[in-house]
Amino acid sequence: MLAIFVIEDEMPFSVVEGRGFRQFVNRLEPRFTVSSRRTIARDCYQLFLDEKSKLKEFPKKSCVRACLTTDCWTSIQNISYICLTTHFIDEHWRLQKRILNFSQIDNHKGETIGKEIDRCLREWGIENVFTITVDNASSNDVAISYLKRKLKNWNGLVCEGKYMHMRCAAHILNLIVNDALKDLNPSIVSIRNAIWYVRSSPQRLQKFKQAAHAEKISSGASLCFDVPTRWNSTYTMLEHAIPFQKAFERLEDEDEGYVTWFKDDRQPSSLDWDNARAFVQFLKLFYEVTLALSGSLHVTVNCVFDEIQTINELLVKWSENEVDCVLGTMACNMRNKFDKYWGKIENINPLIYIGIVLDPWYKLEYVNFICDANYEIGTATLLKKKIANTLWQLYNFYTQESHKVSQTSDDSASHEESVITKEGLADMGWLEISNAYATLLKFIAGRKAV
Repeated sequence: MLAIFVIEDEMPFSVVEGRGFRQFVNRLEPRFTVSSRRTIARDCYQLFLDEKSKLKEFPKKSCVRACLTTDCWTSIQNISYICLTTHFIDEHWRLQKRILNFSQIDNHKGETIGKEIDRCLREWGIENVFTITVDNASSNDVAISYLKRKLKNWNGLVCEGKYMHMRCAAHILNLIVNDALKDLNPSIVSIRNAIWYVRSSPQRLQKFKQAAHAEKISSGASLCFDVPTRWNSTYTMLEHAIPFQKAFERLEDEDEGYVTWFKDDRQPSSLDWDNARAFVQFLKLFYEVTLALSGSLHVTVNCVFDEIQTINELLVKWSENEVDCVLGTMACNMRNKFDKYWGKIENINPLIYIGIVLDPWYKLEYVNFICDANYEIGTATLLKKKIANTLWQLYNFYTQESHKVSQTSDDSASHEESVITKEGLADMGWLEISNAYATLLKFIAGRKAV
């Protein structure tokens, strides 16, 4: 438990040698001998090995099929890192999340990423992979191709990896919004610089509070900075700063240091604040969608397509706005980037549609309605056919896999009868397909111990 305490609360190993900590433990239980920092470090590492050994048993015990998420970045020391996370359903049908790997890599090249993921999967004994979610860097296309070749040799892919490459929806949103930020960048920079001035010393912050009090600003929000790589933090920064516009304007009149702080940069003007308000008003939906899609402890694939259509409707509406030129231009830029990733149905992983089909709130009827409402007749027909073909392929794959595990050769005849053909699926109505999937899910649930 001492090792768990150090890990859970992210304590340094030296905490166990602290005088106050030892006195506290001695009062709780005088007979307990507190370990040294070296011993507790070994205990933490042993705990890691024990948990790793337990996790390795999951694939054997639960026939688990893992969904992976990975990302790479470079630190300020120019050191490249990669993190690999897995989500899977355990034998009790609960969603589990585990970080498998956090390590250095030589570069961000696709083959380097693929080899590192391959090494990690072999180390953990994970062979059955359903999807790998990555951002839209071109190097990830190479990494996915490399992993497909390796996993195909292990017979660990679903439908030969046809649906393995999942593009991160939150990252696509980030790219879409960043295009809009380009036009507003001067306004954002000026407001950011003003916040930097206020937060650079306690004395300046105190002057700012006095200015806010003089302007009778009652906002409970506090000024915060944004992170360049996360647009939603820029949204939060502007949302918190807008109520204090009059306080910043008072500083401009009363504080000489505020004026000289900007030097070559300009101070926020009334136009900058108007642009910021338009930005916050327009991107509030994108902020909420990003939060919805970024959940890691619950399933999100079933809401992706619905959110995509909501964003599309908003962009169409605002791009036709002739009253506010700022919002109109912003929406047009975002719509171009939207069409690049989500404008064509072939660019979207079909599993996003299947997630809606398997959601009891939506099912196939809702998908049918959305397709007819948002696409032309020809496109809607192709999309519905694509969804039906995907259902056919997934159903047959899992049916065959289940029979490989649970049926003997004497049952081969009945197995052949259970496989659905493309022609049969085409003749089936949406209700019959839904019932077939319900039967499959009941079968899997009944054989969860296999």
